[in-house]
Amino acid sequence: MPRSKFFTTLFVALIVGAGLWYMWMITSAKLEWGGASPGQQQLGAVADTRHRAASQYCTGVVATPQGTWLVARLNGDAGQVEASADVVDLDALVRGKSNDEPEPVGSGAFAYLLSGREKETSFISRLDAQGQFQLVAHVSAAACLVASPDGASVLLLTGLDRPEAGSGDSVGQTVVFRSDDQGKRWTWLEQGWFPKADQVAWNLKPYFHGTDEVWAWGTPSGVDNESGEDAPGAISTGVYYSADRGDHSTPVMAAESLLVTSEYVRVKRPDVLQWHTDAGTYGDIRTHVIQLDPQRAFIWVSQRFWGSNPDGEGAHIAFNVTTRARLQRSTGQWQVVDTQRDDKLFIAALAQNADGRVAGLVDQEESGRHVIAELDTATLAWHPLGELPSVFAPLASQSRLREGHFYLGQNSLLVNVTSEHRPPRWLYWWSDASICADGVFYSRDWGRSWQRLAIGGYLGILGFQPTQDRVIWAKGNWYDNNDQGIYSYSLAQD
Repeated sequence: MPRSKFFTTLFVALIVGAGLWYMWMITSAKLEWGGASPGQQQLGAVADTRHRAASQYCTGVVATPQGTWLVARLNGDAGQVEASADVVDLDALVRGKSNDEPEPVGSGAFAYLLSGREKETSFISRLDAQGQFQLVAHVSAAACLVASPDGASVLLLTGLDRPEAGSGDSVGQTVVFRSDDQGKRWTWLEQGWFPKADQVAWNLKPYFHGTDEVWAWGTPSGVDNESGEDAPGAISTGVYYSADRGDHSTPVMAAESLLVTSEYVRVKRPDVLQWHTDAGTYGDIRTHVIQLDPQRAFIWVSQRFWGSNPDGEGAHIAFNVTTRARLQRSTGQWQVVDTQRDDKLFIAALAQNADGRVAGLVDQEESGRHVIAELDTATLAWHPLGELPSVFAPLASQSRLREGHFYLGQNSLLVNVTSEHRPPRWLYWWSDASICADGVFYSRDWGRSWQRLAIGGYLGILGFQPTQDRVIWAKGNWYDNNDQGIYSYSLAQD
């Protein structure tokens, strides 16, 4: 074969091979092929796949020292799922009637049609000694299950509206239920659970320190103090603390607001002529709380404002600012003793393990790109460790966290990400295209390197046991996979 023909054939083969490799990388990422299955075991099974119907919030598995719980949610009423007579109708506890009874005029399907809301039902199950998840209760709303660290108390934070009450009902929070006997009996907490933190109970993301101490938060009061509830020199941080699992809670107040306004950003970056105001005066807000010991805790309030890049390179830049409040407990009350502000930091996620290590997903640039970092709890400095993984690696791409799925175990870090890859313009010249795919990854070296798990990335993680480094999952959602099993991987094993 002439040398010129040989090189031409080799060049064509390389081009074809590169194209096939590229198509394989895109296809395998989109179809979620591959992934590790470390220490796979079956955690339990459901009698009906609808009992594990998953959504992007509030559904999944919560494992405690006293029981393992499963929350599912379906559109429609409770009658679509067969249940035994001892399954608790939680709506009846609130309204004094069963969902099977006729609904009054102005409620039911017609009211849902007028309001634009679709009726939905949450089903709560508990794992029995035979490895079967048994239904114990249902409620006609979204419901997030939260348990105390010892598993003795279980709370259902729901979106169920309170029944109509007189003017004396000042709580205003959607309904919260509690069980102290592992789901046999439930109590409606008529005074709410951290009711001032958020009116929609399932919005709460409580943080437990030890068995009984718990924190919850909403949005801090702004400098304009529009609500008029804050006294001068005592502005709400939006954070509330309870020493008795939320039975009683007190607000944490500060001398001034922990928020800055968009005017603060304009002064800091006068070169940015166009700021995007979709997020309002205070931008995107994230609050995080960590208690380090009985006397010391911290609040971080992160804000992000988006603007157009003054250099014209790239569509947007992110101006980040995080206000850190140091708390000290005196005579049983937490007080803000000082605040510091970092004009480059945004904390998207924060987690603490049982050994007291704290890791976060942080941005310290203007690109909105996050990295894994560990917090030095002595100096409060952030030490970057690595970037989020990508399902398209080694192709160029960007990843973002899905639905707050950032978990810190004893020896592992677990994330669920969405990755975006943009094909080169010479390959896709007629438009600016992008391809997105999801994936679940874990790391044993705090985010420096990652291993993909064989878990569907869209709904992905059903639950996580941090003390055992165990992730819980199922094979697809109930309508696209009839496997009744719920499984686990051990991230501490090879």
